[in-house]
Amino acid sequence: MYLQGHWGPYRTDDDAASWVDITEGLPSEFGLAMAAHPGDADMAYTWPLIGGEMRTPPGGAMKVWRTADAGKTWQGMTKGLPQEEAWMGVYRQGLCTDALDPAGVYFGTNTGHLYASRDDGDSWTLVRHLLPPILSVSAATLD
Repeated sequence: MYLQGHWGPYRTDDDAASWVDITEGLPSEFGLAMAAHPGDADMAYTWPLIGGEMRTPPGGAMKVWRTADAGKTWQGMTKGLPQEEAWMGVYRQGLCTDALDPAGVYFGTNTGHLYASRDDGDSWTLVRHLLPPILSVSAATLD
């Protein structure tokens, strides 16, 4: 189980009896959104933000950060995401995964952009823009 908050991301493997700080390797400890991979307990996604009032990605470069080893290391996933002037954030419930293999990963921004990945976060596509601020994103899969 993973947790992301104002103080950084954490992971527990003992039903929340203890938590391990997994911030190392991320550009910021502050953030709101985090989602676990549906089929791999060691994989998770987060969206670090500049803390305080701005709450935007560091440097204005949009990245979804992924761990594949339970938070020991992190990789910034950028393919298909704007890397300049991306002054937008993701709210706490604005990032999710689906149950497919590979997993779909989705996020919506406070500026009304909805992005999707169909390959565990390796690449991203802008699904919609010019929406109102997106407060929550959830995914359902159909057979």
